[in-house]
Amino acid sequence: MTPVTNTLTAVCIAAALAVSATPAGAADTADAAKLKALEQKLEQSLRMIEALQDKVKSLEGSAAAKSAPANTAAAAEQSARLDSLERQVSQLGSGLASRSSSDDGLPVHGFADVGMRRSGENNAVFGKGNKGAAVGLFDLYLSPQFGDHVKALVELAVEVDRDGGAAIDLERLQAGYAFNDALTAWIGRFHTPYGYWNTAFHHGAQIQTSILRPRFLDFEDKGGILPTHTVGGWLTGALNVGPARVGYDAYAGNAPHIEGATPTAPSLLRRGELNMRAAGSGSHQTSTGFNLWVSPRSLSALRIGLHGLRANVADDLANNTRLNMLGGYGVFIDDNWEVLGEYYHFRNRDLSGASGTHGSNASYLQAGYNFGRVTPFARAERTRLDQTDNYFGSQLFGRSYDRFALGMRYDLNAKSALKFELNRTRQKDLVAADGITAAPDDSYIEALMQFSFRF
Repeated sequence: MTPVTNTLTAVCIAAALAVSATPAGAADTADAAKLKALEQKLEQSLRMIEALQDKVKSLEGSAAAKSAPANTAAAAEQSARLDSLERQVSQLGSGLASRSSSDDGLPVHGFADVGMRRSGENNAVFGKGNKGAAVGLFDLYLSPQFGDHVKALVELAVEVDRDGGAAIDLERLQAGYAFNDALTAWIGRFHTPYGYWNTAFHHGAQIQTSILRPRFLDFEDKGGILPTHTVGGWLTGALNVGPARVGYDAYAGNAPHIEGATPTAPSLLRRGELNMRAAGSGSHQTSTGFNLWVSPRSLSALRIGLHGLRANVADDLANNTRLNMLGGYGVFIDDNWEVLGEYYHFRNRDLSGASGTHGSNASYLQAGYNFGRVTPFARAERTRLDQTDNYFGSQLFGRSYDRFALGMRYDLNAKSALKFELNRTRQKDLVAADGITAAPDDSYIEALMQFSFRF
C-alpha cells in the first residue's frame, strides 16, 4: 500500500473509532437531536473519505500504468496533486477526531417556582403577611467543564421582593480543582458548608421537599441569621476510613458585616441585615469554619456531623462581635424516609463593649415519608436568641421564634413538583405600635402552595 492509501485507511479507522468510542452514558446526558446530527455528519464524512480513497486509487493506477518515462513537469504536477489530496484527507481526519473528542460545552440548568400564599402575620415589625398569587424565584445554574480536574459553578437568581420588584443576584461563583475524591479546592463565592441543609439545598426550591427553608437557615436577605454564603476559599472531600465514609469541609473567607443597623437603645428598632462583603472591605475581618461528618458504609443513608463557625462581625454602629458557633446534625435519607435535624449553639463575645459573652441556640427537626410520588412531612423549628447580644440585637431577623409546619409534596414527574404547606409561627421580641416598647408575642398561621420545576 502507498503512503496515501495508508493515511486514508488510518483516517477511516480513526473515524470509525470516533463513532464507536462514544461513552455509553453519553446518550443519557446529551441532547438526542444533537447526537443524531453528529452521527449524520460522521456518516457523511466517512462517505467523503471513501470517495477520496477511490479517487486516490484511480490516480495511483493511472500513474503506474505509464511505462514510458514521464515528463518531469507532468510528474511533478501529478505528485503535487497527490500530496494536496493527501493533505485534504488528513485534515478531514483531524476534523473528525476533534469532533469526537470530549466537548461538554456549557451545561445550563434552570429552576423556577410560582405559587400562592395566605399569611395571618400582623405586627409592627414585619407588617401584614402577603396574600395572593406570587412569582417565586428564577434560578440559572451553570456548570462549565474545563477538563478532568478543573471545574466551576455559577448560580444566577432573579428574585422578586416583597413589593414585587425583580433583582438579579449572583448567588454563587466558584472555581475549583479536584485532585481526587479526598480533596477538591474551591475559591470564590460559595454556600457556607455548615450543617446539612445549606449545602444540600440551593436556591432552586424543586430539590427540597418543603416549600420554605428553616427560617433561621434562610438566605441573608430572607430572614437568615447566619452567613449562608462565604467569599473565600474552601477545601472539601471524603474518603473511606475502615467501615465508615468520612467527609470534611474547611473554609476561610471575608467576615460578614451587619448593614443598616439602627441604634440598639431600644434594640427593638434595629433593621440590620448581613452583607457578605463580596468585594472585600477596608477594615477586613475573617471568618473560618469546619464541617466533619461520618457515614457507615453499611448504612450510607445515615450521616452524623459536627460543625463550627467563627468570625469577627462588625455593624454600622461600630459594634464588633466575635461570632462563635458550634453544633451538630444528623441525617437519614433512603428511598422512603427523610429525617433531617440540626442544632446550633452560639457563644458570642462582645469585643467593642463590656456586655461580655452571650449564649443563644437554634434548631430544627424535619421528617417525611415517601409514598411513591407523595411525600408528607412535618417540621419543628425553635430559636432562643439573646437580644442583648449585638450580633442578634442588630439584625432585623435576629429575634426568637417557634414554628411548626405540616406539608405534602407531590411529584408530577422527575422535574416538577406541586407542594402544599401549612405552618403556625410564634414570633417573639417584637415592638409595639409606638416603636419603643415591647409587644406581645405575635402568633399567626400561614398557608402556602407552590409549583416548582427544573430544566
